[in-house]
Amino acid sequence: MLRRCAFLCLLFFTLVAAPLKRVEFEGNKELKSDFLYSSLNLFIKKAWYDFGGNETLKVKNKAIESIKNSLINLYKNEGFFDVAVDVNRTQDRVIFHIFEGKPVIVKSIKVDSDFDIKKFIPFKVGDRFVASKFISSREEIKKALYKEGYCNYDLKTKAYVSKRSYSADLLYRVKKNLQCKFGKITVNNPKDIPKRVILSRLFYEEGDPYLPQKIELTYKNLIALEAFDEIDIKQNSFGDKINTEIDTSDIKDKISSNVGIGYETKYGVKSVFHWEERNFRGGARKLSFDIKYSKNESFIKNSFFNPALFYFPFLNGYVDLKNDFVYSKTIYSDFKERKLANNLHFQKMYKRYFLDFGIDFQDIKITKDSDICSINDGYFFMVSPYIRAILDERDSKIDPKNGIYLSGYFESGATYLGSSSSYSKLLVEGRVIKTVNDFTIALRSKLGLIDEFSKDLPESKLFFAGGSFSNRAYGYNKLGASDASCDGVGGKTLIDNSLEIDHPIYKKLSFAIFWDSTMLSVKERYFGEDFVNAYGFGFRYKTIIGPIKFDIGFNSKDSSIYALHFQIGQSF
Repeated sequence: MLRRCAFLCLLFFTLVAAPLKRVEFEGNKELKSDFLYSSLNLFIKKAWYDFGGNETLKVKNKAIESIKNSLINLYKNEGFFDVAVDVNRTQDRVIFHIFEGKPVIVKSIKVDSDFDIKKFIPFKVGDRFVASKFISSREEIKKALYKEGYCNYDLKTKAYVSKRSYSADLLYRVKKNLQCKFGKITVNNPKDIPKRVILSRLFYEEGDPYLPQKIELTYKNLIALEAFDEIDIKQNSFGDKINTEIDTSDIKDKISSNVGIGYETKYGVKSVFHWEERNFRGGARKLSFDIKYSKNESFIKNSFFNPALFYFPFLNGYVDLKNDFVYSKTIYSDFKERKLANNLHFQKMYKRYFLDFGIDFQDIKITKDSDICSINDGYFFMVSPYIRAILDERDSKIDPKNGIYLSGYFESGATYLGSSSSYSKLLVEGRVIKTVNDFTIALRSKLGLIDEFSKDLPESKLFFAGGSFSNRAYGYNKLGASDASCDGVGGKTLIDNSLEIDHPIYKKLSFAIFWDSTMLSVKERYFGEDFVNAYGFGFRYKTIIGPIKFDIGFNSKDSSIYALHFQIGQSF
């Protein structure tokens, strides 16, 4: 009995309490040790700020046989079918002696395809044959065919491997057949949401060429309505037709509210409150209220949104109605503004584009702080028809990493409708975002032009810069133009550029550097003014509602001019 107990104790000590051993490789020539450690998950990955490099794991005796088998399988996958491995154990190390043998080499590649697949073939004649790459190439070809709308293709891939001659003959045979089209569309909608609302969000119609991206965009459009708890788009293939069935369920939790705070130098602490009811009285309508309070700007806003309310034949589809009623007070550098406004919007999502057109009614009171500035003060009643077009191909609206964004806005004061001023205003903007090796590079550029016909345009209708979405050396709307009377007045010509580079530094935290450059002129279509440049840095913390951003920007010529910015949401 004592002997049995002693044996069990010794076995336990050997298996559990035995010292850990460091793994080493010998004899490997074609496959480097770092590749073996990484492929077998034997690296301990250190933090980015630790410059000592990665370390290898220490393993128990009972894991050695498993590592040996994994090492053999890894070599066979890499084309070494004659590989052999011996194991040598020391007190603190386990050494795997590898006899790689002769690798299998690609002897020939035969391609018979009516679809361009060259970029998906990872081999050329004379390369070492790697089974996993060959399998992956087949999957990449399938994805490419599906992405281009070929859903009933014929695909054959074959690797003829000869262990005798250590060679592989590869065959790729593809027949793409007819490109598929969207077929019958079935909508199973909730009782209180009309079918036309769902159909107005589709990126495809029956008979359109089939592309899976259109299904993804349709999902995003339906989600943006915030009227459904569940959305499911089933796809069924019949020959070269893809029938779709859309199932949606009504949202249960209709009411939501949130409170937020922010801060900007010279602008102070700002607090915001938002309340909304989704699917308000059915029809995917939305009713919301927003309140903002800060030292220099306060407003209360009511919005009502009714999707697919009107059918416009010239737009070939249904148009949404949105109405915003706003009461606001804003303090600028040299004047104050009180505004009561009602903005009537007609909106249409059309394929890749968003169109917004309508008319703004604004009752404005401008009060100057002094008489030295050439600022039009007093009461103004503005009636301004407008149109806005947006192309948004960013991969995310919340936190984009790649893509482009283009927008154009034009409004005009209509004196024939009773407007106090006659003018035209154009604002175009472009953004480009690209991520390479975890570095996200974002470029934004704005151009603004105002033509004032009756010379009595209220100052707040002119261009100002500064803030989280503009020149970050200044607070919101704190950067103005200069004229003979004073600085900080509104401009009629604007160029506003930003360049930002972000890189993650720890988990969800990223670091950013940026350069902002702004030109403002009181003259119409004049580009001869000096640019005001700013540089700075900031931090971003990723959340489900967008990044939390903190920035500090400095004037490039005078570092005593600076501003702090805190916000939730992306600027690009």
